Amino acid sequence: MGTKFIEVDESHKGQPNVEEGVKTIEVGGQTITTTIFVQRIDFDDLAPEVTDNLTTVKFAVTVAEEMEDLTGELDDDGSPVTEIKEIQVPKWLEIDLGPESLKQYEEVMAPFFAAARETETPMVPAPRKRRKK
Repeated sequence: MGTKFIEVDESHKGQPNVEEGVKTIEVGGQTITTTIFVQRIDFDDLAPEVTDNLTTVKFAVTVAEEMEDLTGELDDDGSPVTEIKEIQVPKWLEIDLGPESLKQYEEVMAPFFAAARETETPMVPAPRKRRKK
């Protein structure tokens, strides 16, 4: 997500996306820490000047990845022989788009969406629990 922070005065305290923080500066050999307020501004990842009506679009692309695989053969020393294979794996991405960028995305992807098949949502495996020793 495209995000930037701008410093705002204390009158913005309590407003949406405004957080309290600290700023430390060094002046004349002294360190001064002061409370500040910053406003988080999310923006269109393609057009950073767009900050309103953002939509997060999630999608997957297939990328090539190298994987080490056993060949079933043994080396002269008896150790298993491996080879590097290229496999195709999904890579999940997301992007935040304003209305105009979203429209461009939908127009470019329209023929792919029209030809696509609906599929089940991928299952995310639960983290494995460690056994107590």
